[in-house]
Amino acid sequence: MTETIKTFCRNCGAQCSMEVDVEQGRMLAARPDGSKSPYGGYMCPKGLAAVELHNGLEARLLSSLKRGADGAYAPIAAEAALDEIAATLSGLIAKHGPRSVAVYHGTGAYRSVLGNLLERALVAEIGTPNFFSSMTIDQSAKWVTMARMGVMASGRHAMRDADLILLAGGNPLVSHQGVPFALAETCAPARGFEAAKARGCKVIIVDPRRTETARYADLLIQPLPGHDAEIFAALAHILLRDGTYDAAFTARWCIQLEELRSALAPFTPELAAGRADVPLEQIELAARWLGEAQRPISGSGTGPSMAANSNLADHMIELINALAGGYRRAGDMVRNPGTLRVKDTFEMAVSPTRSFMSEPQCVSQDTGALVGEFPTALLPGEILADSPDRIRALICFGGDPLMALGDPAVASKAFESLELLVSLDCRQNQTGKVADYVLATSQPFERPELSVTGDGMFPEAFVQYTEAVVAPPEGVIHDWEVFWGLAARMGVPLTFKFWNYGLSYRDIPDGLPLSLSDKPDPEALFRWLAKDSAVPFDEIKASPGGVRSEGAHRSVLPAPSDLGRLELCPPDVAAELAALAQAEPETEFPFRLTCRRILHAVNSAYRDSREARRRYPVNYAYMNPDDMAEAGIAEDRLVEISSRFGTLQTLARAEARLRRGVVSMTHMFGPLVASGDVVFDGGANVGQLTSLSEDLQPINFMPRFSGVPVSVAPA
Repeated sequence: MTETIKTFCRNCGAQCSMEVDVEQGRMLAARPDGSKSPYGGYMCPKGLAAVELHNGLEARLLSSLKRGADGAYAPIAAEAALDEIAATLSGLIAKHGPRSVAVYHGTGAYRSVLGNLLERALVAEIGTPNFFSSMTIDQSAKWVTMARMGVMASGRHAMRDADLILLAGGNPLVSHQGVPFALAETCAPARGFEAAKARGCKVIIVDPRRTETARYADLLIQPLPGHDAEIFAALAHILLRDGTYDAAFTARWCIQLEELRSALAPFTPELAAGRADVPLEQIELAARWLGEAQRPISGSGTGPSMAANSNLADHMIELINALAGGYRRAGDMVRNPGTLRVKDTFEMAVSPTRSFMSEPQCVSQDTGALVGEFPTALLPGEILADSPDRIRALICFGGDPLMALGDPAVASKAFESLELLVSLDCRQNQTGKVADYVLATSQPFERPELSVTGDGMFPEAFVQYTEAVVAPPEGVIHDWEVFWGLAARMGVPLTFKFWNYGLSYRDIPDGLPLSLSDKPDPEALFRWLAKDSAVPFDEIKASPGGVRSEGAHRSVLPAPSDLGRLELCPPDVAAELAALAQAEPETEFPFRLTCRRILHAVNSAYRDSREARRRYPVNYAYMNPDDMAEAGIAEDRLVEISSRFGTLQTLARAEARLRRGVVSMTHMFGPLVASGDVVFDGGANVGQLTSLSEDLQPINFMPRFSGVPVSVAPA
């Protein structure tokens, strides 16, 4: 007999409500559930393919694995693996100290609330600062900006309230990644743009490609990749030149306005238009619209954050919010103050912390943590460093850093030198193929979950709890059980806490001490997370389709303190602007390779679904048809793409959406081979074209994954 169960998707932060048909413990089909969701009924292709992924198309692991001395893997019981891993970790910590241990937190880990929190609890109690995640692979420029400019606590205007949206290098209609940086609503992004347009909101898109999102653009600016910093500096230049910036806001909440005016003097619209190869009139028009708007918002996707001058570009993008009035003011509506943790919102500035200048510092470079994490690009260096504090053991949770890091020759050498490498995943990824242990973990629909990560991201106050839809197969282990099990075996006390970005786990005073002898009850942990909820946990549990917290709207409150200030142009930003103003054009290579998202996959997940393989049998190199004709490149023919650091081969595809001079490929795709090797077996990893030692950004050491100078020729 078929049973229909209400649950929610765990692919991304949207956490779309869904219904799943189950028969005899097997998932049959999934569809959207709009009965309570603030988005209405919606699911993207990845959510629709969730049943296919769950049922094992991608070679699911049904047993944990241990690598033998000969390199071959053999099954091992999860509990036995934990015994051995815990003993090795305890020995390394006793001999080399807590910094010998590190964790990597991948995309999949963000959708496991208990695993996420118990991982952070274990790291905090061990006392290691070595926390790395996928956030510092593609978004760390935004953290650098927060550390150098500060944060406006009232937050940006919601998409549902904005009258101008300026988005650079993001394509939320495909990525479904929106709040808080790329501005769009994460779920049903097209509906969000349609509603915005219907009420008269203007949309400006800055992207080398006429993206799917760009169909809503009133103005599309298609620059050469890597020139976002010049474009947004020019927009700020015009706002200051014409006096159309928000003088009252900057006078109250900002400092260094005159320093900014001086630093931006070279960044005329003529300079930006020339460097980015875009019409001057487009830059002037965008600046005029910004000056006229009452509730503008400016933000970016991963494009600027993974390209040249990414830290400076992000600073300039956030600068536009400060100059043009992109933040909520006292009295403005807060549509979602949270449900599990209801928060007051204040109109106040939080001064920059410059956390990267604080201890502890990395051992391979003079830089510290950003929002509590070290830059992931430095992970190989932290492993290979000639230091007693180098990393000797690494636990990878829900991610594939060997695929994501780039420069596979360096990354592989580092990972293979570890004394202990553990991968937690339901499939054996590239990192798992060199791991000492691969712990076969449960899949999302096999565990209960609470929408903690969506609590502040839903467009309206909403919460949902789901029981496990189906039971996990015998032989797999929940990821949270791994971290609790290691702590129990190592004698490390754990305290369960409600954590969010920006908080230090160790410094959160409110917590639930866990027994090291009695395994925690997941429902009890979720009940504790909801102890201060606006909706009691029993009501949440009794409403499997979710609960709308009616009447939850609040207003931004006046500042309890006006001591904080946003730093518009600190000395290091001024120095970067001066260097950029004098920079010579890069002429060694004729093309720029940019990153792109695909609708049917997210990072490395779903690449092997039937629909993804049908549409993307290879990681195509998309090019403008005129560029292909000029270079003698035919459709679906093999091409060789080379940068300063490596070479790859793939098939070329024509795409008129791209401006000339640009090649567009997907990140986290293709085989892992040593840099410089040429391999074509149906995929291509653009990480082969990057370096982890050269062409890096300051502070976060971000590699250049987008706007990479390359040559392209028939293979």
